[in-house]
Amino acid sequence: MATKVRSILNRAALLLNDNEFIRWEESELVAWLNDGQKAIATAPATDAYIIRGDITTVEGSVQSLPLDAIRLIDVVKNASDGSAIHQTDYAMVDMLAPAWRAQTPVAIAENYFFDERTPLEFELFPPVTAGNLIEVVYGAQPDEVGVNDNILVKDLYSDALINYIMYRALSKDTEDASPELGRATAFYRAYLLATGQKAGADQLVEPRRS
Repeated sequence: MATKVRSILNRAALLLNDNEFIRWEESELVAWLNDGQKAIATAPATDAYIIRGDITTVEGSVQSLPLDAIRLIDVVKNASDGSAIHQTDYAMVDMLAPAWRAQTPVAIAENYFFDERTPLEFELFPPVTAGNLIEVVYGAQPDEVGVNDNILVKDLYSDALINYIMYRALSKDTEDASPELGRATAFYRAYLLATGQKAGADQLVEPRRS
């Protein structure tokens, strides 16, 4: 069941002892929640916000993910006939058919290649014609949400979102030695740990202020 933005805000307001959103306005908390969703989606926990859908091919082997993409997870199938597209190794195909990228484009892809150094694109084998639909799975950047919406990252990241909001709220207009800044650091550490960033939590520096 999707978690409501309102539920996240109310829990944060309770921790802040500001249920009427006087010290920290509701609009501020929503903005920080949206920032938190984006931060979580780009963290090592790559399953935070996943989209599965079709993209339209361009002619050739190199294909790009949609503008909201962060990283490729899988290339599933050709949408036209449902045939699977299997991941394979560059070296094997390059050895068997060195000039494969120059082959005449076809409508149906058989394999795909992915290089982690270029997370927003992949290559299809054989090269394909333009206008075909390929089903892909990718980690995406969440859209902005409002008070009456559901969060877009998975529900298991609800506590991480609250920790992020608390870190931003308690960092607001604080002095270097204030107790609030110390609490902000603690919440930021909890956020890092909840999103698989233990190394960052272990080497935590002072969080930035709003």
